[in-house]
Amino acid sequence: MTAKWKEVSAYTGQDIEEDAPTNFGGQGSGVDMNPTGMKKKKKKSLIDARTKAYKAHKAKLETARVKREQARKSKFIEKVQENFGEFERETFLVEDNVDVLKNIVKTKGAKTLKFSDGKMKVDLFTAGALVTVMDKVNADNRTKLTKMVNGKKAQFQAAANATFKMLNKAR
Repeated sequence: MTAKWKEVSAYTGQDIEEDAPTNFGGQGSGVDMNPTGMKKKKKKSLIDARTKAYKAHKAKLETARVKREQARKSKFIEKVQENFGEFERETFLVEDNVDVLKNIVKTKGAKTLKFSDGKMKVDLFTAGALVTVMDKVNADNRTKLTKMVNGKKAQFQAAANATFKMLNKAR
């Protein structure tokens, strides 16, 4: 004897009546939703490089590639690439430490100064002392002081010590 099963709602306990049967047409079900019920056969298309159609397609692809390459290039990029050789070494780009010292005083924050033998962080007090002394000394001493500030670390420290001595004598 075969058993007959009834589908019962878990919430009400009463029989469930289906309006219409549903087919699961999802992935892996094997159900084709084609009205004829037959699966469509895929045409195998082999690409043969000897055909005229392939050669025309290849020419079309190559022209599209050339257009993309031309669109990517701009005058700005070309100028940058031409001038790229001019910026070979960073040593040619000289940064004036006097301007950096004035910027430290203006922004009231410590910054690093670049010297020929390395870098050094300078605080607001030292920068302020150097800037005030540079403003008050004569032109010859100002050029000597700027050479010391833009030279090596030891020269900068000597210039800073000399300015502190000058400021202490003035008080």
